[in-house]
Amino acid sequence: MKSYFCRWAFPMSVVVSLLAPLASHAASFDCTKAASATEKAICADAKLSKLDSDLAVVWKRVSRASSTPSLVASQLQWLKRRDTCGADVACLSTRYNERLAALADNPDTSANRWTQTWHLDSNYPGVGGTLTFTGQLPRLHFEIAGYNGGHAGGYDGDVVVQGEGASYQANGCGLNFKRSSDHVIVTQGGDPMACGQAMGVDHSGTYITTSRLADKPEADLLSLKALDNSRQNVAAHDLLRNDYQALVDTINMSEGGSPDLDHLGAKVDSFFVRGLAPTNASIVMRRDEELWIGLLAFDANGRTHMRYYTNVAAWKTMVPKTIQRWHDTIDTAMPIDWMP
Repeated sequence: MKSYFCRWAFPMSVVVSLLAPLASHAASFDCTKAASATEKAICADAKLSKLDSDLAVVWKRVSRASSTPSLVASQLQWLKRRDTCGADVACLSTRYNERLAALADNPDTSANRWTQTWHLDSNYPGVGGTLTFTGQLPRLHFEIAGYNGGHAGGYDGDVVVQGEGASYQANGCGLNFKRSSDHVIVTQGGDPMACGQAMGVDHSGTYITTSRLADKPEADLLSLKALDNSRQNVAAHDLLRNDYQALVDTINMSEGGSPDLDHLGAKVDSFFVRGLAPTNASIVMRRDEELWIGLLAFDANGRTHMRYYTNVAAWKTMVPKTIQRWHDTIDTAMPIDWMP
């Protein structure tokens, strides 16, 4: 058993990759006999070779458990679709990951009902986690990892599955796992720090399959309640353009209901990323489809600036007192970039 927690100053995609062990695998077939462009591309790329080997292992396990005609047909159909990629590495990688996810969710077999990687079902880009079970039922090893903004932590241990549940109790950490169809519900007891958590990180929640995660719509300013309606969301896309996603990424925690110091009748909310508040934050003022936005960003030298956006002509050369107060609370000397 081991636990860890830390503060990360990296994008969440980097955090996830740091938590994943690296391994070297050969392809599942003899590369000296590779004939097609697809087979040669697989043999020439280490990551594709590993995906091919991983899929061969999963397919062997799944087909042994239930080799139905429909399952075999779906595999043959997938092989044809894979080969249409030719030597396109990105295309091939997508096809393999899709097939791995599909087999993990395959209803014809219970072989993978636990032993796969599950993902925390979160509506916020800066909050997430993974839960991975390995081993042979009923004795499994679990690894659970989570992050909330710049804070991350994880834990691992061994459990014995009974029916559709498993429990872990050791060293002050208590975790209960309950599997149901395409998700696992995790509840936690005991001391949070004993389970390797950092501030704001909670292992409790619903963990879904890779394919369900892929089907989830991406978060936007409307789903995150930074805006009130679809018209404002369209206006924000038009105003922010490439910075729209940057604003979405700051919505990890909220300081809602800030006062409208300009008496514009605008709603005001400010947002920040836990653990990264001085450099990853934003403020949004909105009235109907009129928007005033302050967004922190880095310049080429790594210094923090505030980018000021508005679609209200009369305010193109003036920063509202509300946003100026927010700016000054962070750093009165921080440069302001006036965005078109």
